[in-house]
Amino acid sequence: MIIPHDSVEIVEVGPRDGLQNLREFVKTEHKVALIQRLAKSGLREIQIGSFVNPLAVPQFRDIKKIADQVVGNLPGITFTALVPNLKGAEEAFSCGIRKIAFVLSVSRGHSLSNVQKTPEESLEELKDISRLRSDHPDAVITVDLATAFGCCFQLKVTLEDVLHYVGEVHELGFDRVTLCDTVGFGNPRQVYDFTTACIESFPEVVFRCHLHNTRGLGLAGTLAAYMAGIRSFDSSIGGLGGCPFAPGATGNIATEDEVFMFNEMGVKTGVDVESLIDTTRYLSEIMPGINLESALLRAGLPAARPYNGG
Repeated sequence: MIIPHDSVEIVEVGPRDGLQNLREFVKTEHKVALIQRLAKSGLREIQIGSFVNPLAVPQFRDIKKIADQVVGNLPGITFTALVPNLKGAEEAFSCGIRKIAFVLSVSRGHSLSNVQKTPEESLEELKDISRLRSDHPDAVITVDLATAFGCCFQLKVTLEDVLHYVGEVHELGFDRVTLCDTVGFGNPRQVYDFTTACIESFPEVVFRCHLHNTRGLGLAGTLAAYMAGIRSFDSSIGGLGGCPFAPGATGNIATEDEVFMFNEMGVKTGVDVESLIDTTRYLSEIMPGINLESALLRAGLPAARPYNGG
């Protein structure tokens, strides 16, 4: 999909990244209702969960039930799922999902913690997944490059590391890569430099960003990535989220905050902020006591609209 220069694509990952770290199981009917509410807000792509071993991530032991209730039942919405291996990809496709995200860690330590494989072993898994494309010609496979801006295990991740793995992925025939700040280490200058270098080094690859607000730099990083040329961003309703296999990895960017920022800048998102705030309130109802990081939920929309270039 070609995104106009004055527009951005907001991909909702709350039903996956937002819920995966929760200890308490969220009822299937509540997950489905959450996805339906998100779809009504104008979001056109929603990640509904992960096809993973339920012993590793119990929250998604009902992923097939969720897919059965939403895939094909909400016209105009692209439903995606995260997969760590060939089995997950096969299960996602069997459930009618035609867009999957394969996670590949730049950091060896995070990779071993997250999927119990080295990055090189994950690349071999990706080779196997690539063979599925002949059986599913309508499938879209993106590669989520985890810990692209830093890692809690090895701390620093270099630009050379990132470019190396983008090159490996591209050599396997994949042209969609998401640069992920899995643990929220990225600062705006680094995000700008890394995304610019990736775009310039691999102009045939479509890059997007998945940034976290763990240390309060999420929206600043989003703006830096936008200035570098990124036009597609992940976010999570209410700011829920984090990686259960990376200590201290919390705090996705709240979808309503990200949409609000772009809308106020005059950048089109196609998403209704008030609807998102209502959905965040719904989260508070079905998960009482949960800590939501939404600035808009706390402060509300401004009575007088800020300058947005109009």
